[in-house]
Amino acid sequence: MSKQNLPIIAFVGQPNAGKSSLINKISGKPLAVTSDVAGTTRDRQYIDTAWSGVNFTMVDTAGLELQGRSELEMSLQKQIEVALAEADVIVLVADGKQPSGAVEEAVLKKFRRSKKPLLLAVNKLDSPKTQEITALEFRRLGIQPSFGVSALTGRGIGDMLDYIIEQLKKLGLDKNEKTEISGIAVSIVGKPNVGKSSIFNAILKEERVVVSPTAGTTRTAIDSQIQIDGQDYTFIDTAGLKKKEYRQAEPDVFSGFQTFKAVRRSDVCFFVIDANSEITKQDQKVASEILALQKGCVILANKCDLLSDLANKQEALRKNPKNNQGRAVQKPHDDSYHTVRDYISHHFPFLWMCPLFFISAVTGEGIDEAVQSIKPIFEARNKNLDGPAMKQFLAKKMKTNPPKLLRDQKNPKVYSLSQTEINPPCFELVVNHPAAISMQFRKYLENSIIRELDFWGTPIKLKLRGKDKS
Repeated sequence: MSKQNLPIIAFVGQPNAGKSSLINKISGKPLAVTSDVAGTTRDRQYIDTAWSGVNFTMVDTAGLELQGRSELEMSLQKQIEVALAEADVIVLVADGKQPSGAVEEAVLKKFRRSKKPLLLAVNKLDSPKTQEITALEFRRLGIQPSFGVSALTGRGIGDMLDYIIEQLKKLGLDKNEKTEISGIAVSIVGKPNVGKSSIFNAILKEERVVVSPTAGTTRTAIDSQIQIDGQDYTFIDTAGLKKKEYRQAEPDVFSGFQTFKAVRRSDVCFFVIDANSEITKQDQKVASEILALQKGCVILANKCDLLSDLANKQEALRKNPKNNQGRAVQKPHDDSYHTVRDYISHHFPFLWMCPLFFISAVTGEGIDEAVQSIKPIFEARNKNLDGPAMKQFLAKKMKTNPPKLLRDQKNPKVYSLSQTEINPPCFELVVNHPAAISMQFRKYLENSIIRELDFWGTPIKLKLRGKDKS
């Protein structure tokens, strides 16, 4: 098996400079990573595109809604640190309708010291009359080359992309090489300090596996190809986020581009959380990214060996509240796996189809069972159902729960359901009018496909298509 490993082009800069608009203009359509969980993926977009026959991934670091100059500067510094560390080419986007002095000096210093290929894109230069004058003013910032561009009209974007491709060729990243993956690719992801590396090592140290570690093609991820019970696996450890990210006040897990690249290369993700800690927005960011990329998922609640210790501490605080000293005990706060399971399910309702294992990287508890769950998920992702099976399934659903009539819409009619793709599984529902099919019925059908047709552990896609009247 081989998976394409594309170079990263990072677009960074101040809010409202037009980064998202510029990326969408290049890709030719508005794209974004979205989720039902509020605030989980609004700050990142990953869009694959091509120019002059070279494929690459554009990363938008926009979407921050901040108040206060100090907070804005701090967040920009975080974005730039990540971009300088992980991107192959960096594009600093400036607002051409603002004076050049509006760009933070601290931002410019970071770029001037960078050894990465970088360029300045002065955006919003929609009129050719002012383009040259404005572009000349921004050249004083000391970042070369600079391009006057317009996300509205497309002016200057071609020249900018030509330069980007030229830099990728110099770096040898224009060949779109594919990374060879042996067997099932599994990435181990999660926020910092949840025990990803310990789990990685616990898997590799099993006496019954044959280990052949190789340096990963992504910078901080490490691939290890192993064999367990006759099945080949490639485990991708994404624990090695840059140390400078750990020093940040609130490290953003998915601001590490290498983690995104590892998830995209994988078939199944081991999503690791700390069973003894409260679930945070960072955890939900990782989970929603797995869902957005349509990857199989196994939830690992690590450090379960500490649950009983935490319960004892909680009981001691109840008996003697003075020992608390104002420090809240982290949830979940008892040793009941049922309670913890409910707590996790409450925070990740969109991962309802994914198995959950309580594990300990220290004692090895639950790790074998978690590894054994990978193959069935992989097989489900590659399963292709035939026409008769889908026809029988749809007939049953239409009999028990047909779509309801929506206000001001045509009477909903469903003609057929078929599987169109595998890995991830994709299904097409042919109807008389897509707008007449409620979201409730769509989710019902998606969930029924997973439950009744055995697609456990993986999200699926359900696309609606209007019947061709011709």
